[in-house]
Amino acid sequence: MQKMLKPLLAATVLAAIALPLMPASPAEAQWVFVARKALGRIHQMTEGQQQGGRPGYDFATVLLDAPADKIYATALDLARKNRQVRILMQDPAARRLQIAEGDRTATLNVVHFNDEVSQLLIAGHAGPGEGPTSSLIVQAVLRVCKEMGKHCEVGN
Repeated sequence: MQKMLKPLLAATVLAAIALPLMPASPAEAQWVFVARKALGRIHQMTEGQQQGGRPGYDFATVLLDAPADKIYATALDLARKNRQVRILMQDPAARRLQIAEGDRTATLNVVHFNDEVSQLLIAGHAGPGEGPTSSLIVQAVLRVCKEMGKHCEVGN
């Protein structure tokens, strides 16, 4: 009986060590591949002029392979150094920052996914005639990427 238990015990121990090292499923492996392709790709959306002639909104987001606190600290430092903007609100615990330049405002938020990947989102008022690559919001995302040494580009 003990002769049969030893191989079974050895197989169980081997499985317990090997299983955590294997990908959970092919779907998870595909998700990781897609996520890696999305890193540094800036997605931008502009909502046109509102009723009553109010400006629309401009949104930009990017996944970065960096801790959320580091991204937030970098964005806050850039805002503090920029004499053209005023910091209206900062909430380090929520990683949220609101700035103003003239009569335009923008809100920045950093979302923590895990210790290595975070998402930077910036929303603000769209300027007249701003396109996907000329947007002040997209330019702000690019400045954060550059300051952190990350390669970012505007997606299609």
